[in-house]
Amino acid sequence: MASLSWQLAQRYRKSRNSNAFIRFIAASSTIGIGLGVAILILALSVMNGFELALKDKLLSVIPHVELQAVSDPIGNWQKKIKPLQQHPGVVAGAPYIKTNTMIRSGAKVKAASLRGIDLQLEQGISALGSFVVAGDLSQISEHQIVLGKGIADEVQAKVGDEVQLMLPQVTADGKLASHKHVSLTVVAIVSIGGQLDYQQAWVDIAALGQWLNYPQGAVQGFAFKIADIFTAPTLSRELGNMATDYVYMLDWFRTQGHLYNDIQMVRSILYLVLVLVLAVACFNIVATLVMAVREKQGDIAILLTMGMPRRRIVKAFMWLGWLNGLTGTLVGGVVGLLLAWQIEPLFRLITSLTGFSLLDSSIYFVDYVPSHIEPMQVVMTIGIALIMSLLATIYPALSASKVQPAFVLGQR
Repeated sequence: MASLSWQLAQRYRKSRNSNAFIRFIAASSTIGIGLGVAILILALSVMNGFELALKDKLLSVIPHVELQAVSDPIGNWQKKIKPLQQHPGVVAGAPYIKTNTMIRSGAKVKAASLRGIDLQLEQGISALGSFVVAGDLSQISEHQIVLGKGIADEVQAKVGDEVQLMLPQVTADGKLASHKHVSLTVVAIVSIGGQLDYQQAWVDIAALGQWLNYPQGAVQGFAFKIADIFTAPTLSRELGNMATDYVYMLDWFRTQGHLYNDIQMVRSILYLVLVLVLAVACFNIVATLVMAVREKQGDIAILLTMGMPRRRIVKAFMWLGWLNGLTGTLVGGVVGLLLAWQIEPLFRLITSLTGFSLLDSSIYFVDYVPSHIEPMQVVMTIGIALIMSLLATIYPALSASKVQPAFVLGQR
């Protein structure tokens, strides 16, 4: 008796004598659940991929936390940065100076943000060297500059070319004076992705301080790499309170937080929409079982007359409906995992064949579709689909157990 309900469900499921429309609705519910599970796994994996790409690519170059002087430059920075670097949440710190500039090469001119860095210390907070696509970034002298690829393309500059900078000059009373012109040699070109390639250039911090008339050894601020990027707002306040100068407390959420928030919002919307798709597919299970119960009323009446417990009838029809959900969920899970695993090379293949990319590298920080499969999300998706399909079987199965044998057999 333990397997009677299962055997009955299998017999009804494989029967070819049932109504063709019922078989069509049953197949639709299976396909709908499978598509919902597959697309949900794929969508969540792609959102995970974008989040991971944001962390490993963009945030590997952009400082997690910055302390920027409010007015006067920060003097004696070597002594002042040491206690900040010793904070438990800080991995490394480095000084910087930044300003806006105009970069000219021949007749081409491009506005850019210029950042002065100490290359040795910068390597502790930034993976800038790993994004070099031309030249060498082993050192930056006072006569050299590193360009973002977008800037280099727009001004048509290559490694070894000479470019001119127009730097703003400020008088002692805070007024803007005439620009300072500096000629530099392009030592390297980096390609990070997105707008950063079209906005950022890097030079030696000591040289930039001299061009901007900073006091000897003074810097504009400190940039930090932290262990947990999501504690950046809190950690920036803690470091700001430790600083001995008046500083602005900045973190990556202020500049790039919109990207992270967009990813989280899209993830939430996709999850809600696709769970609703699964719910609609599960309603097909309800419709399938309701029609199956009506079609099999005679069989149910005979089984009840022969002494079969009503709970066995409930289990049999729950098995009958849940097998559709189980089949769709497992097939959808396998398809979703395969798609999530191969979506990146598939996207690159389509891009290479068509010559058209949905992700413009000049706008987005990646020009491909990244994917990262989280096992817990896959388990949760499959679990939700199985639970929803099981719940969909309860009402039709209970209605099957309420069939009155005398009334049904009396009509025959």
